[in-house]
Amino acid sequence: MYLKSPLAKKSVKPNRRVLSGGKPAARKRLELFPKGIQTDGSSPNYGRRTHQETPKKKRTLPAFTPWKVILASFLTGVCGILYIGHVFSTQQVLVEVQQLENEYNRAHRLYNEQRLEYDRMVGPKEIYQKAREQGFINAGPADQTIHVKR
Repeated sequence: MYLKSPLAKKSVKPNRRVLSGGKPAARKRLELFPKGIQTDGSSPNYGRRTHQETPKKKRTLPAFTPWKVILASFLTGVCGILYIGHVFSTQQVLVEVQQLENEYNRAHRLYNEQRLEYDRMVGPKEIYQKAREQGFINAGPADQTIHVKR
């Protein structure tokens, strides 16, 4: 005869993971500030290849378009012409100023010559000579004391 012993009870801990359709348990959803990556119950993407869409390159115009180059060269030409015209007009004004300065110096020199001639004509030496010719007598120094008789 064959005897069978009673089955020993296995001590296994109960399954504490509550699987709710692949989503985390309700008690884990109550966190206000969840830590880590939000995966909605699926496993994280660490080490997995993810399908990333390559961003389409936007077709942009080159920085230097032909019309910009033409406009820049035209503006540079206009500014160059204005600058050269300004330089020539400034040189012409400088020549005129130098001519006027020469005329002023000549007039000033003539004035000084005339003034010197006039001062010689009316100077004390000329006046004393003319006074002697007319019979005047030199009174001597002007700081003499005058005595009045009564």
